[in-house]
Amino acid sequence: MQEPSEFHDLSDDSDYAAASQHQASASIMRSDSIKSGVSEPSGSEVIFYKDNVTIHPKQYTSERISGRLRLIKHASDLILTWVPYKPSEIGVDCFGRSDPEASDKDRNLYAIKTSLNDVRSVRRHTPPLGWQYIIVVLSSGLAYPPLYFYSGGIREFITTLKQHVFIIRSSEDPNVFLVNDFQDPLQKSLSSLQLPGFASFKSASFKNSVVSVENSDSDQANGSVHKSSSSEHSLRPTNKNRQGDLSMQVLEKFSLVTRFARETTSSLFKENHGNQYPYDKFLEKQKSAVHNDEGKHEEELTSQDSSSVASDVLEFDRLPLIWGKQRESPLSVEEWTAFLDNDGRVVDSKALRKRVFYGGVEPELRKEVWKFLLGFYEYHSTYAEREFLFYEKEHEYQTVKKQWQSISSTQAKRFTKFRERKGLIDKDVVRTDRSIPYYEGDENRNVVILRDILLTYSFYNFDLGYCQGMSDLLSPILHVMEDESSAFWCFVALMERLGPNFNRDQSGMHSQLLALSKLVELLDGPLHNYLKQADCLNYFFCFRWILIQFKREFDFDEIMRLWEVLWTHYLSEHFHLYICVAILKRYRKKIIDERMDFDTLLKFINELSGRINLEQSLRDAEALCAIGGENAAALIPPGTPPSLPIETDAGLYMLDDEIL
Repeated sequence: MQEPSEFHDLSDDSDYAAASQHQASASIMRSDSIKSGVSEPSGSEVIFYKDNVTIHPKQYTSERISGRLRLIKHASDLILTWVPYKPSEIGVDCFGRSDPEASDKDRNLYAIKTSLNDVRSVRRHTPPLGWQYIIVVLSSGLAYPPLYFYSGGIREFITTLKQHVFIIRSSEDPNVFLVNDFQDPLQKSLSSLQLPGFASFKSASFKNSVVSVENSDSDQANGSVHKSSSSEHSLRPTNKNRQGDLSMQVLEKFSLVTRFARETTSSLFKENHGNQYPYDKFLEKQKSAVHNDEGKHEEELTSQDSSSVASDVLEFDRLPLIWGKQRESPLSVEEWTAFLDNDGRVVDSKALRKRVFYGGVEPELRKEVWKFLLGFYEYHSTYAEREFLFYEKEHEYQTVKKQWQSISSTQAKRFTKFRERKGLIDKDVVRTDRSIPYYEGDENRNVVILRDILLTYSFYNFDLGYCQGMSDLLSPILHVMEDESSAFWCFVALMERLGPNFNRDQSGMHSQLLALSKLVELLDGPLHNYLKQADCLNYFFCFRWILIQFKREFDFDEIMRLWEVLWTHYLSEHFHLYICVAILKRYRKKIIDERMDFDTLLKFINELSGRINLEQSLRDAEALCAIGGENAAALIPPGTPPSLPIETDAGLYMLDDEIL
């Protein structure tokens, strides 16, 4: 984050001033009014208390862990804790829904306890759609998972921080609140005096330790999270066994975030045991980049830090040679059979997804395996259950199809929406993949089936209907399934995740483009800085990549290999965004050297079609996903496509032909 040259106090915000005046009626509770059933150490006072604050593991909206957020004042220290509810405390949330079942171990994995000494900033997110949440960023540059306030309370939380901690709002981003950022020597001196009413929260250079909350029950029950040291040297292994020590230190840092990111990193360390990358050095430089916004304040850095951007460029370019795993041969029939038990159930879905992620699927197996990857078949279903489902869905498909087939020409004259959609579909299918043998030639029956499926889907999901680009997503599925009903239901499953790409207000696309912008800022600072100067941070030049999942960028066989990798969701649900970063990073030098503006960049990106190395891009994206870790995961809010959406009632829009 760039160090702003000017700061504003929170008192300039009328909302926060009003919150202070009405604090007595808000959900901020003193210790004498709290009935949480958890005793606090002597001399402690709970100054903020909020229930139903939630973390979303793995970024699935249906998977959440709710808990209690508190601010505890202990002597001159202020401690932030988030404790997940015990199974006996789990009820229903403010919408009458209960949290999914999870073991105590799983819940305690996300417990938070940290001193405000170690907090760098609090970022408030207030999206127009979805729920408000905060992200707490530590002095080390690492961040806790987003904390969602389903029943409100963010305003009161920030107000309480203001009353007990030196907190200022960045003039560059009004939603970022910097904690203990003492620019004024007088403020620093007042803090060091520990005056009453002003807690002593020194900057990282003071290296003061955390005052522990002596609550053994809470610590044991919630797997007390280790404090992240504010010293950069704490990330460097000192043991002679650097590989093992490095792994442990990185995994400890990753314990602050989702189990998904931690499992990913752990497996990569094991699989690349003989290929050591100076990860501590990268994290050290990454912290410097986050805190100093890629060298915009070079006068405050040492000579070593001032050259970190150039060094990072070289080290990032080396990542695929060290981290990116070599692609394997496709999943064979023999291997597929070994994944099934006698009744046809997949015995280890995670291992299967991992195998497909690294090798893909033999073409003759795609017809069956894709149904699992897309969610048409459940991994635990049996042969008999799948056979029954096939015939049941075939009947349901024909029922929906008859709805538009039964429309007479007279009725169609009075059905404008039907005529418009049918006309758009008829125009699109005759120009979709016609160079592929499966669709080439005049009066091709498969082109007719493609049209019928899209028309049927426009009736099945009448709110979404049909938008340009959907034929591109359906074409490979029909080519693989060679069955109209199966292709339809696989397409339905895919659109459950990609449907928001076609929202009229473009909210699904904007959320992904925003996440892409944040990922580039984290993973490739020099490129981000250039795009910022060129006023290209909207990333609309990547619109086509994301909208139809690179369909126009690779040949037909390659796109099938890419899609089955993406559908595994093995490393991330949003692996396609890391591929975007990987491709942009590969061409960063050309983009910067030629000083491309938006129009030139858009033309250049479109001309990359057919020239991108898929295998290299997958390896680059894998390396970036591992390096980004918890920082990258925290930049992608739950519900961002292709995650299952939080909101499904957004409007729809038609895409212009020029976009594609």
